[in-house]
Amino acid sequence: MKIVIFEDEMHNAERLKQLLHKYDAGIEVVAVIESVTEGLKWLEEGHRVDLMMMDIQLSDGNCFELFSKMKIQTPVIFTTAFDGFALQAFKVNSIDYLMKPIELEELKNALRKYENFQPVAGNVISIEKIAEEFMRRNSTRFIGKVNNQLVYVKAQDIAYLHFSKGITMATTTANQRLPLDYSLDQIEKLLDKNLFFRINRQFIIHLDAIKKITTYYNSRLILQLAPYVDTDVIISRERVAEFKSWLEGKS
Repeated sequence: MKIVIFEDEMHNAERLKQLLHKYDAGIEVVAVIESVTEGLKWLEEGHRVDLMMMDIQLSDGNCFELFSKMKIQTPVIFTTAFDGFALQAFKVNSIDYLMKPIELEELKNALRKYENFQPVAGNVISIEKIAEEFMRRNSTRFIGKVNNQLVYVKAQDIAYLHFSKGITMATTTANQRLPLDYSLDQIEKLLDKNLFFRINRQFIIHLDAIKKITTYYNSRLILQLAPYVDTDVIISRERVAEFKSWLEGKS
């Protein structure tokens, strides 16, 4: 298997090489690309590889500049310290998205996923679509109305969302409460699943809003959130295992 690494920090590139060779000593790393400029030149030369391992932030800019200037159909595993709302989008169309520091077991799982990846004829990975989704999700805002005035809230500022009496209310980390013109189902699709979790039909919570988790009767959990919410926030017995996996970053 031939792999190209896009990474501007050489110690990260060397560690990634070592992990790749632990997985398969026969893997050939054909190049390490440090910048967008170098990447464009390399791609224009027509080099062919089986897989790209790519950091998002390179030495002279964002890797999506490459995708806007070149048609790239090679599968990609992203290896980056970048978090945020892009992660969910990349999970849709890329092979995988690994957060630094990369662990060998996570890399093995991603490479196995690549090896099992068989695109349907005529259905190739659309990196351009991923890039567009990245830009959209990274700036996700939700709109509502207060006293005939339009208001909006950034997803990154939301502590939790609560649906009650036919209204979806967003509570921010600054304890602002804003009614939104969306259902929880609609909002859930646009949120980073590593940071937000749908605990029941009434609540979606941000990881950092959890201040206390207490066992509750009938094998359920009850949460204490910040900012304070004046109703019980309960995780059903059926969702407890998934919630614990989410807390561990396994969702």
